Amino acid sequence: MIKHILSFSSRGKSMTQLVTYNALVGYEIETLRKAAGMEQAVLAQRAGISQPVLSRLEKGKAAITVDQLFVLCQALGKTPQDVLTRAFDNVQAIRGESAVQITTSKEADDAGALLTGAALGAILTLLLSRK
Repeated sequence: MIKHILSFSSRGKSMTQLVTYNALVGYEIETLRKAAGMEQAVLAQRAGISQPVLSRLEKGKAAITVDQLFVLCQALGKTPQDVLTRAFDNVQAIRGESAVQITTSKEADDAGALLTGAALGAILTLLLSRK
């Protein structure tokens, strides 16, 4: 089922879906923020970063620094270990799928379609619901 959802082609070539570690960490921060009923602007203010930066971090479009991870976790009442453990669990779920490849942001190129934001959330929901 997951292969069917993820399979598509571009110009006749089959594409591999790519997920970066940054996107997985950003997804967890977004998930925790929403679970706390917090708007992006509120979390950004509490963490001392701008809302556009937080948006890019949550979507995996910017690399999160250790400093940012710590201040965001503190503002969410979580530990970096909480976020990284949840991201690690997602890595394990994704690794079982041949249609999805996990990569670093540096290694991601036009060889595949980068999953971020809502698309990443939908895939993780499907994968984790099978546990």
